[in-house]
Amino acid sequence: MRITRLLIATAIAVLAMAVIAVAQTTTYDVGGTVSVHGGTKKKPKPGGLTFSFTVSDPSGNQTPPVQTYSIMYEGGRLNTTLLPGCSADKINAVTTPDPSVCPAGSKMGTGKLDALIGSAGQPVSTASACKASLELYNGGKGHATLFVSSELATCPVALRQAIDMTYVTKGDFAGLEFTVPEVLRHQVGLDITVTHADAKLNTIVKKKNGKKVGYIESTGCKDANRDMTVTFTDESGAAFPTTKTLGKC
Repeated sequence: MRITRLLIATAIAVLAMAVIAVAQTTTYDVGGTVSVHGGTKKKPKPGGLTFSFTVSDPSGNQTPPVQTYSIMYEGGRLNTTLLPGCSADKINAVTTPDPSVCPAGSKMGTGKLDALIGSAGQPVSTASACKASLELYNGGKGHATLFVSSELATCPVALRQAIDMTYVTKGDFAGLEFTVPEVLRHQVGLDITVTHADAKLNTIVKKKNGKKVGYIESTGCKDANRDMTVTFTDESGAAFPTTKTLGKC
């Protein structure tokens, strides 16, 4: 019994060391821009923004899939009731998920991503490259929708899936959080690792109650500099926050 306990304890210790090793060798680099400066909560300024990130392992191995993303910008907000809504459930309800079911005027951004399909921890050279397109839609009050699609011409698998994104505020920060569904993290027994992504949320201005209102608005920052914090959470639950100062707020 004592030997069995010792073996179990040793196995747990080795597994923990392996998880730590993966975390220590994965690097996260984030970037972004906001097209407008200034503004206050009472007199916000409308604008647009961009977002990008790169995930890599300096040793040349495929990194584990990210399960949850939290993308937060300082000194801004989203007006999710300004545009028609198109939920992820509505898109995914179609036999072949297609955002053409979304109402006109609900689309608010586009993007692209690069991914690897292989086995996490193995050399990148053993994985297959995959390119996919991103489309972003207003999801209704408190939500946005991310639609991911790939074609066999540029990816080993054809993927079409909408993801629900939740609009959240945390102090002076506001942004979107979402969990990547299993079908976009694993296919045919292999891991899907996103290595790079770019997205742009357009500048959209509408009239509401006689006033011009932006879908994205700048409300100013206390220190005159705008920070962005992105938290990557892997399938083990380990979270890796990364903060970057984007410049003048």
